[in-house]
Amino acid sequence: MSNKNSLKISKKDYCRVLVTETIPYETPLIFSNDGFYNITKTCFHPGSFEENFLNKIYYGGTANANTIPYQYKIRKNASEFRRLSVIHPLSQWKMRLFYETYEQLICHYCSISKFSIRAPLRTASLFYYKNSWEDIGKFKRGSVDGVDSDNKVKHSSSFFSYRGYPRLYKFFNSKHFLDLEKEFAVLKTLDVSKCFDSIYTHSIAWATKDKKFLKKEKSRLNAFIFGNDFDELIRMANHNETNGIVIGPEISRIFAEIIFQDVDHQVEKRLSSEKFNMHLGIDYCINRYVDDVFIFARSESKAAKIYEIYADVLSFYKLHVNASKSKLYLRPFFTSKSKVIREVNSHVNAFTDKFLEEKKGNTVIIPKEIHRIDSLTRSFIDSIKATCSAEAVGYDEVSSYIVSAFFERTKRLINIESTTVQEDAVQRYKDSIIVFLDVMYFFYSVAPSVSASYKFCASIILLCRFSEAQLGPYQHTIKQRVFDLSISLLDSDAFGEKADVENFISLEVINVILSLSELGDNYLLPIAVVERIFGGDDSYFNLASCLFYIKNHPQYESVMIDVLKRLDNKLQDLSTIQADTELACMALDALTCPYIDNKRKRKYVDRMCKGLAMAPPSKKEFSEFLLFCSTSHWFVNWREVDLLNALERKELRHVY
Repeated sequence: MSNKNSLKISKKDYCRVLVTETIPYETPLIFSNDGFYNITKTCFHPGSFEENFLNKIYYGGTANANTIPYQYKIRKNASEFRRLSVIHPLSQWKMRLFYETYEQLICHYCSISKFSIRAPLRTASLFYYKNSWEDIGKFKRGSVDGVDSDNKVKHSSSFFSYRGYPRLYKFFNSKHFLDLEKEFAVLKTLDVSKCFDSIYTHSIAWATKDKKFLKKEKSRLNAFIFGNDFDELIRMANHNETNGIVIGPEISRIFAEIIFQDVDHQVEKRLSSEKFNMHLGIDYCINRYVDDVFIFARSESKAAKIYEIYADVLSFYKLHVNASKSKLYLRPFFTSKSKVIREVNSHVNAFTDKFLEEKKGNTVIIPKEIHRIDSLTRSFIDSIKATCSAEAVGYDEVSSYIVSAFFERTKRLINIESTTVQEDAVQRYKDSIIVFLDVMYFFYSVAPSVSASYKFCASIILLCRFSEAQLGPYQHTIKQRVFDLSISLLDSDAFGEKADVENFISLEVINVILSLSELGDNYLLPIAVVERIFGGDDSYFNLASCLFYIKNHPQYESVMIDVLKRLDNKLQDLSTIQADTELACMALDALTCPYIDNKRKRKYVDRMCKGLAMAPPSKKEFSEFLLFCSTSHWFVNWREVDLLNALERKELRHVY
């Protein structure tokens, strides 16, 4: 029997790789590969300027040069940063071809290890999705993208179906973990130091050289060719670097997984040798989630020996453990973070029970009367403070969890049973929404993160739209509250100063600002705030996000003049457009941006043609090309009329 929340995927649609495998999850909410995907599926008139131009951009023409990724950094926590990469369209297309050629070999080399709890199993044929977004579909607006089955399938979380656990916390909450705790007295963790930054790309050949692939239809593709091709592909995407791979895209995790699969295999062989005589499932068990390794053993001495052997095998691959992050647990296996999250969950449940009542199982919640909003929210915040203080953890350990918990309740709160809110309940809904906003803004402001920003922004949009549809004049109360809290948020210490880190992008700030465009023209941010947030940074994500927010609003005329000047400077020389990812993405998005005049676009096209070694278009060809650009987009959908669609796509793609 088919699952009503499953959709069939076309295995022949290899262009889907561009949506699921080749870009990071943590990007501005307006950024995606949707337009790129659609353009690759578009048929152009043979020999037309559009066909020649696009072939040069992402098919590469005769070019086979190495490309330079667009690298940026985001906050990992209060004191650390993560470096992520967007890959050049040309390299992404090569990755799509690689998947088409080697999809079965990829799965084969990800099936070697008995330790891995997250690895590709087979090419996906079905996509299972949550129905929680379906329940609030009535709050979506008309969109060129819609919420139809084809788009859900296109945005399924991965090209492959996976064995194991989609998220690490599900492993800790599983029966399997309880069984391991029952069987083994000791748990020792192993952390690989700067894993993706340290991977030596040539080591993919070491991991695949001795394996045999038995599928008849692929028997001529030997391991040597696969390893070398994967090595070349990953290097091409990263300026021919052999030390380190790009971080963010799913394909990089698969590259790392194949190497770790061989590490696991070699560790198991060594442990079962006559010298150590330790047998999997009897003396020990190892579970590995990407580069997080969990060693279960019957004694501390055996755990230490296994740790030592695993570290030694890693060193063969030029990878090293971070001893300072290794933890040893004796039964019960209960980390301080697990304890904190469990207590926070209890506080959240107790708090929401005070002013919300569940209906229809747990799919709908309705508000109760609230006597003192400030007192209610303060008591909850104080309870979380007390828990964090008692366990000596910061807000960054719990903030994302709390935002996520209230996002799920937001969807249930607005999923009303009738078509309209009864008049006597309007006040209760208004008060409950204010409580939701106050709590989420507080915890997001004290410990912002990019991953939490998507659910935070979705909550803001949903609550505002529900207010518009159901709360009459109170909609202005809600919107004003969102606006005031946002101004306070943007002025707070966590948001007010940009990190003094090279290539840093304040995505947790930018995403909030993008979502505020939902409030309408009466709630536009002051010019000084926009200039402070977007000024002084000429990076692709920053300029594109600024353009998307200010649009053609007259009050931002001075900001627009400044942004266009900065954009002109960035796109002055496009001779490296076939290699430089940031220039390529910025130039392509500029051509489809409705807020940039055609005279500028003509200059950009001529410079791009020069960089692509092709003749510039005639006047007629340029007019036709502009028409194509007016109905298409590459990475930023300037005409996205519903940011909820963008946010839903983010949730569908959130694999790790």
